[in-house]
Amino acid sequence: MRIIREQTSLVVIAVMAMMGLVFGTAPNLAAAQAAPVAPAATATNSFNPPPCDYNDTFYMDNGLDPTQVVGRFGSARQNGPPATGKQVNWVADSSCSQRDPDRRNFRILAITGGFPDDETGSPTEFITILGFITNQNLIPSNINAFETTYSRNVGAINGGLDGDQQNPGENITIVNSANPRSITMQNLVSNFEAYPAPKQRLANGKIALNPCQADMVSPLAPAQPCFDLSTVNAVFTPNLRQDWRFATNRNAMDGSDNNCINNDPNVCAAPSDSPFGYFCDDLLGMWINSFFWYTVDPADTTSTLGKICHPILQQLGKMNGLTTDGTPIVKTGDQLDNTLEANGCAAEGQLAFDGSDGGAIWLVCPAIPDPRAGAISKDAFLDSVHNANGTPQNIGLTENFLSLQIFGVFFSELTSSQQTSIASDATSTTAANN
Repeated sequence: MRIIREQTSLVVIAVMAMMGLVFGTAPNLAAAQAAPVAPAATATNSFNPPPCDYNDTFYMDNGLDPTQVVGRFGSARQNGPPATGKQVNWVADSSCSQRDPDRRNFRILAITGGFPDDETGSPTEFITILGFITNQNLIPSNINAFETTYSRNVGAINGGLDGDQQNPGENITIVNSANPRSITMQNLVSNFEAYPAPKQRLANGKIALNPCQADMVSPLAPAQPCFDLSTVNAVFTPNLRQDWRFATNRNAMDGSDNNCINNDPNVCAAPSDSPFGYFCDDLLGMWINSFFWYTVDPADTTSTLGKICHPILQQLGKMNGLTTDGTPIVKTGDQLDNTLEANGCAAEGQLAFDGSDGGAIWLVCPAIPDPRAGAISKDAFLDSVHNANGTPQNIGLTENFLSLQIFGVFFSELTSSQQTSIASDATSTTAANN
């Protein structure tokens, strides 16, 4: 895997901006919390560019065959979910490659909101779902979504006025599916989990307590009736009961993981390079889908599991609100792992890597490192779950999105009068468009 200078600089600028270390006009979060002031976005303070698709070379340099990206923005899905009405999911934009040579000229308008997996439950995560990977190795055609062999030379120079400018460059290589660090792309990106919550309530009103994919069925609940995950449509927002969770916080930049990264056995007896850092290692911004679901009907108060889970679900629902299924919204890993799964009230699973289950195993959907200061463009729209009456399930996502789009900062950084205006817009405009 390589680190592209332009790509890295954008991430570094974004991270520094979050720390208040660059650009005098960048919002300072700590100061803003004390005395919120949110200037309107201008050319001088809009330094975080809106998201665009990667070009084919960048996909290949990072171990993924771009022809195997299903539903790729810029090539497909311009209309339809998450876009509705006259909306489009992406537009042609020649400035994409001008700002970053690793991008191609398709700018993404569909911005998907969710919760960071950092235990805060804050509605501050924004990503762009560029496409889906539905198999690791397509049998019998033996097509690999993740590259097994690849090589490209970069930086070679052979010339100059007197022929004295020589540089052999460096090779970007993948051998036996592994990069020069002996890491396969599929192993790397599978450290980063996205948590889609498919709808479980069926058209007849019953709650299906397991996926239809046999290898994912939890023994805690009956296998039938079931909800189907066999197409990428299963993760489209209209088919989700609540907004996403994303594990962008998985990073060990401080060395606390005690990793030893070297192929020399004299240096590292047992090389370890995991957990990886999302913004450091996962340059395509990929995730593996960890679907999670309830193994008990929220109305069940009589079965053995129902007697255990009913009060737990009631308490969680009062805390977080309810999904479109009438089940509690899950905002953190602790709530899923320790409150629900530890008591048998929920389960999670992943689709088979060989593609036999169908559906989206992995996502190419990079998180926006810092969505402030221009990253949410004026023509972008929020992709989030809505209630039956058209209101957003999580009003905080809409408030943050509008704040970022209009003022270039998060909702918490606005003045009280600005917050009142945004809060009103978040309800009225969303309800009017659904």
